[in-house]
Amino acid sequence: MVKLAVNSDAAAPRSAGPQPVSLPRIFVNVAAYRDSECRPTLIDLFAKARHPERIVVGVCWQHIPGEDDALSPADIHPEQCRIVAIDARDSRGVCWARAKVQELWRGEEYTLQIDSHMRFVQDWDDTLLTMLANCPSDRPVLSSYPPAYTPPDVLGDPNISVMFAREFGEDGVVSLHSRGISEKDAPTVPEANPFCAGGMLFARAEVIRDVPYDPHLYFLGEEITLSARLWTGGWDIFSPNRVVLYHDYTNRPGRRRHWNDHDTWGQMNRLAVMRIRQLFQMEEVDDADALREIDRYGLGHQRTLADYQAFSGIDFRGRRIGGKTQEEIEAEQPPAERRKRNTEAFSRIHRDNVWGATETRCGDGATLERTGAIRAELPRLFDFLGVRILADAGCGDLNWVAHISGGLRFYFGYDIVEAVIDDARRRVADRRNHFLSVADISLDILPEADAILCRDVLTHLPHWMVRETLRRFKESGSRYLIATTHQRGINDPIRIGGWQAIDLTAAPFNLPPPRLTVHEALPNSTKSLGVWHLADLP
Repeated sequence: MVKLAVNSDAAAPRSAGPQPVSLPRIFVNVAAYRDSECRPTLIDLFAKARHPERIVVGVCWQHIPGEDDALSPADIHPEQCRIVAIDARDSRGVCWARAKVQELWRGEEYTLQIDSHMRFVQDWDDTLLTMLANCPSDRPVLSSYPPAYTPPDVLGDPNISVMFAREFGEDGVVSLHSRGISEKDAPTVPEANPFCAGGMLFARAEVIRDVPYDPHLYFLGEEITLSARLWTGGWDIFSPNRVVLYHDYTNRPGRRRHWNDHDTWGQMNRLAVMRIRQLFQMEEVDDADALREIDRYGLGHQRTLADYQAFSGIDFRGRRIGGKTQEEIEAEQPPAERRKRNTEAFSRIHRDNVWGATETRCGDGATLERTGAIRAELPRLFDFLGVRILADAGCGDLNWVAHISGGLRFYFGYDIVEAVIDDARRRVADRRNHFLSVADISLDILPEADAILCRDVLTHLPHWMVRETLRRFKESGSRYLIATTHQRGINDPIRIGGWQAIDLTAAPFNLPPPRLTVHEALPNSTKSLGVWHLADLP
């Protein structure tokens, strides 16, 4: 259901004493999905404007009738707000919603696109207009990630952010990130940048006609595609040199996102990814659903994609940023940054129960049913190899291994997620021969042991991290490695936290054939635990 509520005088300034006739108007684009922060955002927007009478707000209010009525922004400055109300069950994602709001534009001179959870600085409207006028371009766009606030109104450090291309995802879509600069160290005028942010974008409103929002994208890739479309369309993007607003990045209680409510989001995202690959000439796509209206929402004709790649440093087809592959970029990161990234990736998997298992958040592979064969075989293997001290690299919550570790002299368990280690400690609290610690096995050298067990861990690491981890294992001085491997002869490129059926004997690892193999005896699976003498590893 779509319901449009707009006052015919919405674009007319409110009377607030004598005002210049030429006072420029600002159309504010807000896509709001069941957001309790939408009302406070609009209240703050009008309260902090130097000239609130020139503000016109367009809102795509996606809600569940009867459930979200108290969150509705319909009574906030109704004479200056145009609201298209949509049953959230009919919503198709944020890009579609932003396109809906652009249909509410009625010729206002400027446009500001934001999210529905923002806070503003005083006189933000004048500040934006001044910054835009200081940009050395005939067609400037101000855009970047705003600093953070925590609801209701705790503002973070007022840092300026400068965006950069961070990485290629497994699907080939470039994600963007930013580095912060204190406002006192910011440049005197906005500086050019290849990238824009969906949650803060200010320009003359002709940009709505020139580069209309693509409603066929879902969420992933929104910003990199818009950046390239703006730039090839002849618009120049600049990083703001003043803070004008703040963004809520928290996972506050009750916060809903489109993918929380829509089982079909994966299909919408899949089509959007194909569309992005076609747009950036990464591959030829022949799916008609993925290419709907691709000419209307394609690249511009003022500058070429090759020009944009040279300016941004991105080689889309070659998947390189600044001339480097993703593996090279990640491998060059400082150890502290790598540790933080790795911890965040696996903490999210545990927190959100990404694998969806009910018995253990470590996934179905750690259930008692799926580990029956190895729980029977591993104690015999330990006896045969003389393993009395075991280092478990990626121990998880000990859901299955606790059933076979009691007879060891010492069991050392390591996991990167502190909450997982806490769960494991509770499980074996009465065992004095069990020692559990937080560690990143790609960075930390484990203590010398008779054997290192590494089951279902290397399968989630990119190639370079697997090589780093194997190097750390060898440096430990331990005798044996017992690790998951598949007889495939190939290895898939993945990002951290993904999955591959890893074959440790194939390139780029090229381990020798295992001395012993313990088959996991799972249906339709080549999965096994291979046993190597660590001295044999290349």
